Amino acid sequence: MHFVRGLVEDWYDRNRNFIFKRTENNPELAHEEFVRRTRLIDRLGLSRLLLDNHANKQKSVIELSNAGGFNKNGLIPLKFLRYLGFDRNVVGTVTHDAWPGNQQSQRIWRFPNTDSMINYLGLPGVGSKQVARNLEYFADFTMPVTINLMSTPGKTGQEALDDVMGAVFDLRNRSYVNRWELNISCPNTHCGLGTNARREYIDNLKRMLGVVRDHILFQQELDVKVSPDLDEYSVDSIIESSSDFKVRSFTVSNTTTQHDKRYIPESPVDKDGKQIGGASGNAVYEKSLAVQKMFEERIDSKYGITVCGGIDSAKKLAGRLGKKVNGVQIYTPLIYKGPRLVREFRQYLSENAPLR
Repeated sequence: MHFVRGLVEDWYDRNRNFIFKRTENNPELAHEEFVRRTRLIDRLGLSRLLLDNHANKQKSVIELSNAGGFNKNGLIPLKFLRYLGFDRNVVGTVTHDAWPGNQQSQRIWRFPNTDSMINYLGLPGVGSKQVARNLEYFADFTMPVTINLMSTPGKTGQEALDDVMGAVFDLRNRSYVNRWELNISCPNTHCGLGTNARREYIDNLKRMLGVVRDHILFQQELDVKVSPDLDEYSVDSIIESSSDFKVRSFTVSNTTTQHDKRYIPESPVDKDGKQIGGASGNAVYEKSLAVQKMFEERIDSKYGITVCGGIDSAKKLAGRLGKKVNGVQIYTPLIYKGPRLVREFRQYLSENAPLR
């Protein structure tokens, strides 16, 4: 099976640039095609034959999973993802209501020369009730699921809290859902825009954490996904706000609204000429690492850190494995490196952070 997995990896390496060229003006099509292929492979019972390999048998204290957005609607079969090499599947971002996202013809831009991307999707999704049905259909009870959660865009105040609560009710009783990742990240809020806006952000975070903690099942875990654009004040405030809600870990980080010209030579703009989108891949790695260090310096032993953001090699992975790291998430690097990256990460983690 290791030999067949090698053939799959070689196929992706040879065809990646062709796929990129064919979907250059609409990269969403490439992901939609990938999702369809995973479902076909699962339906034909070929996931194990094509993807299983020696590294899947290697275990680590550090959990490897996809990041939010990769399986946003729960349509990728969990068995496929398990044989791909993930320990856990992150589904979402899930909102209670179905939402179309930002309304424009192109919402993702690739920068292959720097292995970076811009995402301006605006949280499109089918809504939590349909996600629950999708997960039930594609369930693999050997693979735990994290629900990456946020209120439906446009909702504020009590309406936003009710929205999140509705999504929790729709998904909390699935036995394989044992963790929630609250996605209140800076690109989608007002943090960093001044003292009053930051206070509003922290107040909203506390209210949202309270709703999720009060309505998820007792044994289910709660994580918080943060922005790479945080300052020290915001990091301190987020940690303080999380102390009353049994938060397990901080996921560092989401995409950045600050487009580094070294990686994003030309930012996309809206009809008014304003820069749009969150940068990922190499464009976020340094900022994500900087915020990770802020959290590591401030959190005590009851918290962990899940690292995410531009981790596209064993060398970069090594640079993110602080003592408090308990998980690794990848998305954009998987697009550029393909399934080989997951296997290499599993092997590296088993050798450098094995089960004790």
